[in-house]
Amino acid sequence: PKALSGIIAFITGSAGGIGKAIAKRFAEEGACVVINDINVERLEGATADFTKTFGKDSVSSALLNVTDEQSTEKALDAACLAFGGVDIVVNNAGIIKRELATTMSVADFRQVIDVDLVGPFIMSQLVVKQMIERQEGKIINICSMMSELGRNSVSAYAAAKGGLKMLTRNLATEWAKHSIQVNGFGPGYF
Repeated sequence: PKALSGIIAFITGSAGGIGKAIAKRFAEEGACVVINDINVERLEGATADFTKTFGKDSVSSALLNVTDEQSTEKALDAACLAFGGVDIVVNNAGIIKRELATTMSVADFRQVIDVDLVGPFIMSQLVVKQMIERQEGKIINICSMMSELGRNSVSAYAAAKGGLKMLTRNLATEWAKHSIQVNGFGPGYF
């Protein structure tokens, strides 16, 4: 058997980029994957690719706006209906708006914070309910190297990812008693 046989993995923002690569690797290791995106066309394309490669019984997809609680709950409910639950969540969905802090609009700043920090909080808060019931689960947050470094034109992104790093530490502490692991990692630019 493969390393992740029987595991259900829900990866946010998994119709492209890092999220798609993570979902693909999970599927290669035997996991059933729930892929999702806010963009319908991108989601449909990724779903077709995954279904062709891994089979329809190994893939589920959901349109998802990570900043919206109802959208997130609906996507999780669909995953539970398709596979019976979620064992691993990867909070990967994210955006970056490169703009100097002196000229960035407050609306743009808020949007980055909502997607990159509030989105992972919403997903984690909703999925942990079933993980607590089972007394097991894993939540992985994509924190970015910008959670540690400052740089021109990424103040909103760095603030969100720094917040996500601290959220990760706090959730890990709070939920450890339920055998739930919460980890983050910070990939560099590529």
